[in-house]
Amino acid sequence: MQFEVVHEFDIPLDAIELAVLSPDLAEKLLHRIPNVESITQKSHELGEGGLHRVWSFQANVKIPRFARPYVTKEMCAWDEETSYDLKAHSSTWSVTPKIKPEWQKYFSASGKYELFALDSGRTKRVLSGDVNLNVKLVKAVAEKLIVSELKKTFDAEAETLRELAQLT
Repeated sequence: MQFEVVHEFDIPLDAIELAVLSPDLAEKLLHRIPNVESITQKSHELGEGGLHRVWSFQANVKIPRFARPYVTKEMCAWDEETSYDLKAHSSTWSVTPKIKPEWQKYFSASGKYELFALDSGRTKRVLSGDVNLNVKLVKAVAEKLIVSELKKTFDAEAETLRELAQLT
């Protein structure tokens, strides 16, 4: 399932970009996402060309009773890897679920994150991606649910970026 999320900021691109690059972003984002128990920054490597970071998420969701024999709390965790290119003002991201390696073929999520300078010192952020759950019985419903949660996370991140950008 493909998706796109767009946010506009009344903040210049360079200030939003500094917020994107901030090592404090994950910590500040956490309190805005109620279905996430923790975000751990596993790496944050800022170099000449950009940023490479890995965040580890643990969801805080109630697993439906029928799914409990099959889904554990540990299975509701994932790593998000992002590589941000300073020249292009864009990044690629991917999600790797923390499940048995042989099960990882059933889920993939990846995409692109772009910042664009607008008139009057404004910025537009476009997030696009693809979520694919290869489980026939629940595919459509589960993908919609996953994309819905991703959008909530991206909306929360937009608010966090606004906050951080105004502090710089």
